[in-house]
Amino acid sequence: MKSSRIIILSLAIMLLVTGAFAATTTATKAAPAKAPAPHGHSVHGTVAKLNDSAKTFEIKTGAKKSYDLQWNDATKVSGGSLKDGEAATVKYMVRDGKNVATSIMITKKG
Repeated sequence: MKSSRIIILSLAIMLLVTGAFAATTTATKAAPAKAPAPHGHSVHGTVAKLNDSAKTFEIKTGAKKSYDLQWNDATKVSGGSLKDGEAATVKYMVRDGKNVATSIMITKKG
């Protein structure tokens, strides 16, 4: 009699542990990981509205399409100097709602 109580109690504990483990495993599988956010963007166009003191400029990519950008001391500029009318490829990241250039490559028009 005593051994049957022990067996029943052991089975009940085993069912509780198995159920808790299954619930944890199911909850983990039910919430797939989100894809990581992109680290940066790239845009190619013509430099416009350059403001050296505010460290801001605009890249016009075509008719009615433009991007407001800013740069900082860490921004790398290559291929020439940044000035209005230059063709450029800009790599940037969005930080605090602003497009911050990480690199600016001045390119030849054409």
